[in-house]
Amino acid sequence: MNFRNQTSSASPDGKPGRWESHRRAPKLSALTLMLVGGVLLLGAVTGRAKDKTPTTRTVTGVVFDDAENTIEGATIELTDIQTGKVLDIYSQKEGQYQFTDLRFDHDYKIKATFKNSSSEVRRISMFETRWHLVLNLTIPKANK
Repeated sequence: MNFRNQTSSASPDGKPGRWESHRRAPKLSALTLMLVGGVLLLGAVTGRAKDKTPTTRTVTGVVFDDAENTIEGATIELTDIQTGKVLDIYSQKEGQYQFTDLRFDHDYKIKATFKNSSSEVRRISMFETRWHLVLNLTIPKANK
């Protein structure tokens, strides 16, 4: 059974005329489909942006002395425990340092050294889920 809105027009001589169909419903359906599709597409695009999780981690921090003064020029040593690879960098202005592109599935050790004195060794575990870690390191005064 067809539920289209149809009207019959009879000719002046009483014979049945042609059937006319009002096609407003298909146009409305197409417009509704386009609108719903656009909303779904917009939701997928914004949802995809939220799902971008980092594939590597970053470790940043500041190197301090016992008096909580920053140390520029300290050596920061990062060791990948799985591979044994060692990366060395120097602390920058205001004692800041940064290591990037560290793997989530590796463990690391990190320590700072300055004028024959070293900070404690800190460990970064593969079970740590944060992608950006802040590890401040304190170097005690050298014993004379």
